[in-house]
Amino acid sequence: MVKKKQIVFIDPLPNVSMYRLARSLKLTGRYETILFSFSKIDKEFFGKAYDKIFVLELSHHLKVKNLFDLSKKILNGEVKTFLEQIGRMNPYLFHITGPDLFSLMTLNFLKNNLCSKIYYSNDLWSTDNRNFFFTKNSWIKGEINKFCEKRCFRLANGALNKMSLEDFEYIKYNVNLPKMALPPNCLDEWTFLPQKKKNKEIHLVCGAGPHKIGDTIFSFMEQIKIINSQKIYFHTYGSCPNEKEDKKFDDEAKKNEYYIKHSKVTPRRLNEEMSGYSYGTFLTFFERAKEDSNPGLVRTQLSSRMINYLESGLPIIINKQYSYMVEIVEKHNIGFSIDVEDLKNLRKILEQKDYPQFQKNVKKFQEEFKWSKKIKDIEAFYEKVIKIKK
Repeated sequence: MVKKKQIVFIDPLPNVSMYRLARSLKLTGRYETILFSFSKIDKEFFGKAYDKIFVLELSHHLKVKNLFDLSKKILNGEVKTFLEQIGRMNPYLFHITGPDLFSLMTLNFLKNNLCSKIYYSNDLWSTDNRNFFFTKNSWIKGEINKFCEKRCFRLANGALNKMSLEDFEYIKYNVNLPKMALPPNCLDEWTFLPQKKKNKEIHLVCGAGPHKIGDTIFSFMEQIKIINSQKIYFHTYGSCPNEKEDKKFDDEAKKNEYYIKHSKVTPRRLNEEMSGYSYGTFLTFFERAKEDSNPGLVRTQLSSRMINYLESGLPIIINKQYSYMVEIVEKHNIGFSIDVEDLKNLRKILEQKDYPQFQKNVKKFQEEFKWSKKIKDIEAFYEKVIKIKK
């Protein structure tokens, strides 16, 4: 019996993108996947992707109580014991997600470990040109993430990026590592074929909760009302991070039959429910200043929601500012892009589209970009990184 290659994932806040990858590696039968996390997780869910899971709960919020808790766990040896457990591993490779203070802490601890280390940038903060010390929302967290990110690249042997590789053109330092952009692959077991719609009602969906982003042309609430005014249904999943704002969306859903606010559900359940709708959407439009100051948020973005939509069998309606995702949508003819001026005429635009052809193309995309077929590309990247390190 051939011994399985061991891959150790270090993911401070485990995410769905790495779940898809780890699950696909595990399903080949060639790998043992192990997760070390610094957050409390649903072990029943993540256990399907990882053979073993180890957790040390440390909060990521910069509050006095959390800093006290971290200091306590450092002093009583919990942090050291957890890091030593990671350090004793001798895997085929380490797979570290960041940017995060705990990711950097782990990479520093593994500095003398001879195994190859892939750094996965779930968000590339260094593309944001703002000085976060002068911003209201991210403040010191943004600058810490930028510092951690740069240092993580220095300590890694390869870089796997969630966004387009064009991201690296927007940062102010060189990343001299083998690089790969995480492809928009669909997890086989979360994939639902496009469904024939039973009526002419149009149901759009945002596969996340209502959210508030600065420097947008329309607020999320305005976006909902513009869409609903055309007798188009609009669905969201999950809550708005701001409790006060969330209540406004709850109130809107109660009085507006065209806006349906769902509770957050598991990724597979989300895909199953969304498969009954018409289109997945990216309809947040940014002011030009926002687009220029943070191209990684807009131009080179590859959102996990896009993969959820495609797994659900949905064509996509997308803001033209999302250049990288627009390129994918247009290349495969799996939806269409719009300008901000088009939003008020969306129903007329939709009525002119060849929806059955979109569905055929989405089905083709699902077959071509399924993880079970594409996992070999990730494996080839791993081999490349390991060979160069040697």
